[in-house]
Amino acid sequence: MLNNEDTSLLSVGEIVLILLNKGPTLARYLREHGGQLELELSNKSRVQLPYERVLLSLGSNIEVPENLKALNKDLGSLANKFNLQETWEKLKDGARQLSVEQIAHTYFGHLPSSRELIAIVMHLETSCIYFDRNDSFYCPAYPMQIEKTLADIKSLKGKKQALQSLVKSLQERKLPEPLTLEHENLLKHVREFAIHGSSYPGCKAALDVLRIIEKGSKNKQKKAWELLVSVNLASKDEPIELEREGIPVDFCIDTVSQAESIQFSNFDKEDRRDLTNIFTITVDNKHTKDRDDAISIEIQEPDVVLLGVHITDVASIIPKDSPIDLEAASRNTSIYMPDLTINMLPDTLSEGVLSLSENETSPALTIMSKFVSGHLESWDIFTSYIKPDKVMTYEQVDRVLLSPGEAYYVELTAFQDITKSLRSLRRESGAVLLNRPSLNITVIPDNPVLIEVEPTDTPGRLAVAEAMVLANSLLAKLCTQTNLPTIYRAQGKADVEAYETFLPNSSDILSQYELMRKLQPAYMTTVNSGHSGIGVEHYVQMTAPIRRFCDLVMQRQVSHMLKYGSNLYSTAELKSIVQCSVTKLKRASSIANGRNRYWFLKWLENQLDDGIDEYQAVVLTANWNGYGTLELAEYPFRFKALLSAFHRPGDFISLSLSAVDMWSRTPKFNVIS
Repeated sequence: MLNNEDTSLLSVGEIVLILLNKGPTLARYLREHGGQLELELSNKSRVQLPYERVLLSLGSNIEVPENLKALNKDLGSLANKFNLQETWEKLKDGARQLSVEQIAHTYFGHLPSSRELIAIVMHLETSCIYFDRNDSFYCPAYPMQIEKTLADIKSLKGKKQALQSLVKSLQERKLPEPLTLEHENLLKHVREFAIHGSSYPGCKAALDVLRIIEKGSKNKQKKAWELLVSVNLASKDEPIELEREGIPVDFCIDTVSQAESIQFSNFDKEDRRDLTNIFTITVDNKHTKDRDDAISIEIQEPDVVLLGVHITDVASIIPKDSPIDLEAASRNTSIYMPDLTINMLPDTLSEGVLSLSENETSPALTIMSKFVSGHLESWDIFTSYIKPDKVMTYEQVDRVLLSPGEAYYVELTAFQDITKSLRSLRRESGAVLLNRPSLNITVIPDNPVLIEVEPTDTPGRLAVAEAMVLANSLLAKLCTQTNLPTIYRAQGKADVEAYETFLPNSSDILSQYELMRKLQPAYMTTVNSGHSGIGVEHYVQMTAPIRRFCDLVMQRQVSHMLKYGSNLYSTAELKSIVQCSVTKLKRASSIANGRNRYWFLKWLENQLDDGIDEYQAVVLTANWNGYGTLELAEYPFRFKALLSAFHRPGDFISLSLSAVDMWSRTPKFNVIS
């Protein structure tokens, strides 16, 4: 104790000054119990404390009322009035160990009373910056220490004032004027908390702001974001998923500099086959800007067709471990969202130099297959240069296939016949052919969100998809035959009956859902394990080197082998690339899916505002607690809703949309009786 009393001599009912976590306070001693002191606080509650938490024993030197609250309050008020700066000035150059009585005597100029002694200790243990306690003594603080403490107090006061002025302005839906650095720091904390939640290290500063503002959502993150939107520091439609996952939008300076120096027209044509005179087309979605594959059809005889798949030769342009390559490895994939595209490679390359364009010559990696009477007779893989005759959309291909008088009808019909045969062969090999439609969401600033359901089983889409499967499977076969270290795409055999893979079609929502749940996840591996879902023994992904890093790596690997007869990447390097890619690909997929969901919900919200609230849905699962998983009948969109005990999977039900929570990305549907 500070007055060097022996705690073992305390009397029952004696008043002591103790140190709690919230500060010093008076208490009554009751007894010693289990090596600790049992004490009664002023609110009649009891605590047990170790001996060293007793600061002063007052004995009978002070008259104490029955209720300690009043005395505690009076002495606390007295303690708050003290300023021990002059006392410190007198004592700082003397003894380094001072008793509380010495400090009190110097301050008051006389022997302190018990009340004065208690008040001095209360001050020393709470707000005093001039003395530090060391066991039962106090030591004068060093000048530099005091200077720092005063600066901290001033800073804290400034922060408190900034907090108060910021909160006042935010409540009025405006920013404080002037906007100080302290305001900007607080707003930064609010934004980071809105994005990252309690995992953000500076969340306490954000919560201090939110705690004072009473109005707003009960969800603190949502409340934080709404505050930022209200003062135009954020857009309510901003893709915060990117910031949450640390996805960069802009490229680093070295990458941009290298990209600007690349000229595709200067590629070396030596050792490349000239295919510029063969009929060649690119086929993509109408909004596609990064066209990385083309298809050629050459009818040599009525029953003999050369089908070529040509992949833009990114590997020949971007060297391994160059700045562009290193950033591509970091990004790993392009991310396509309704409101934004983040390319794996700089836009000048993805959508310009490397993208295959009409009537422009480009280097390519070619997979050429010879079909006789619809059957694959031979194939070859080599580097080439091509010149697409036409850039087409899937819809244009579909129209040509329905119009014998259209240009390219003969070539495209031959192409379709071959791919139909290939698809049938894969089905017989156990391939699972799903045709779930996709959502095409168009977002144009200051315009309504446009929703279009795109079928995946149109003639053009099926034919092109089959050509890519053929190319990737033949590339995988080449890698296997040459023992080339490879990143394979594999999938274990699904536990389904053969007939189940034939049943689902684009309109059979439940069967497609149930079949997808039975499929094992596809994965990347350096061991050739076969791909049961596609129905082939060997499979790689190499047809999208503009937008997938592993495709680019494997294009380099194959091109290097074709030219030098050896591998560029070792198996160990490929394993490392796979390991890094898996997490990044999942993250990119999650972001893209999340943004698609956001904009579809935005469209639903707009529909609701226009008075459109009734929808049809299919029950996919019905859970015991009343909630089920459903999919809208007209749109490939899944959600949860409260169902009755009578609903079963496969039921078509009518729903009414009552609300959309854009923050949690959830619609509120009610079943219409």
